[in-house]
Amino acid sequence: MGAGEDIARLLKEAAASMKSDVKGAVAKLELAYATARDAGDGDTTAMVAEELARGWSRRKSTARSLYYASKATKLAPERKAAWNTLAKTCELVASRTPSDRKLRRAQALYRAAAAAFKKAASLTKDPEDKRWLLELAGDAARQAKSTGAA
Repeated sequence: MGAGEDIARLLKEAAASMKSDVKGAVAKLELAYATARDAGDGDTTAMVAEELARGWSRRKSTARSLYYASKATKLAPERKAAWNTLAKTCELVASRTPSDRKLRRAQALYRAAAAAFKKAASLTKDPEDKRWLLELAGDAARQAKSTGAA
């Protein structure tokens, strides 16, 4: 069985168990990530990193979630889905950040989300998708400026 088949199998198994066993699903995704990284396929590694970002956010591990979302954009900088995942992850983490104690962190995360949404918009050819992504970028930028961010 080749690396690609192993990765596909692990992704399928992780997707099937994500709601019932997040810890096990993340472990399978970590194995798929290591396999993809060893195979040297940047796009596949980026795709698995996106899934890991989503999995770690379900486990409420913001640092790992942001790490993998950022890693996906570095591995495949021209992949719109990677930038979209980074933006959504930043927004999710910012919305979970208590605004009374960590206002600057939430604002920085919203600014990062706005920038990632703009980058994703620049990578799409569909005008409706572009408009929607730019609207999301504007919303995130407004959240970053507000004094009650999060």
